[in-house]
Amino acid sequence: MKLKRVLLIDGDILLYKIALNNEVETDWGDGLWTLHCDETLCKADVDAVIDDLGASLQADDYVIALTDSSNFRKDVLPSYKNNRKDKRKPITLKALREYVLEKHNGVIWKNLEADDVMGIMATEPVDEERIVVSIDKDLRTVPCKLSQDAVTVEHIPERMADYWFMIQTLTGDKVDGYDGIEGVGIKTAEKLLKKYTNVPLLDLWKIVKKIYVDKGYTEAEALQQARVARILRHGDYNKKTGEVKLWTI
Repeated sequence: MKLKRVLLIDGDILLYKIALNNEVETDWGDGLWTLHCDETLCKADVDAVIDDLGASLQADDYVIALTDSSNFRKDVLPSYKNNRKDKRKPITLKALREYVLEKHNGVIWKNLEADDVMGIMATEPVDEERIVVSIDKDLRTVPCKLSQDAVTVEHIPERMADYWFMIQTLTGDKVDGYDGIEGVGIKTAEKLLKKYTNVPLLDLWKIVKKIYVDKGYTEAEALQQARVARILRHGDYNKKTGEVKLWTI
């Protein structure tokens, strides 16, 4: 029997792009400028993108994941995403979040980012086919079916997901405000772990810890970076209480 196909859509990226792309700067002369955005047009774009995704990926249903206002990673690393706190958000973003929650199967789970919601839902044992739809590289750290171009679907095995999780632990993510090992970018990290793309996570973690220590960091600092880098999976979160089981091995 054919399984129901459900899309797990990254609502953070979707709504941000639509809200930003619909902003219009107007020069009224004499140095007077305004910025405006038509909320109705934004909502129409949301409807159209969701319809297009459903048709392109032949989906039966969908969920749109959004980030909560509280974030467990701030308890792990207080400086997490501090680099974004003063950045202006698109003016209709809040309205679009409310629209998606009301009209489009939007979900917010306490203390989680949209990535975590998708990661957990994608790894739950269910009798349906779930496909993560996101351009975010972080979702490659989750064993799942992933579409990053809204056309094709890639299967990411658990060991490959674990490999990318450890790569992310080494490099950190400057966009998200955690640094990993200073001077270690994606190319260096891949070189360090190139022999270990298909080994158990415990073995990978031992190697990553040693790299941290060799670079002058503590094992505790390595674990802190790993816990921030970890996109949650099934078993890492209590939906009733909102409590996160921090990664350990």
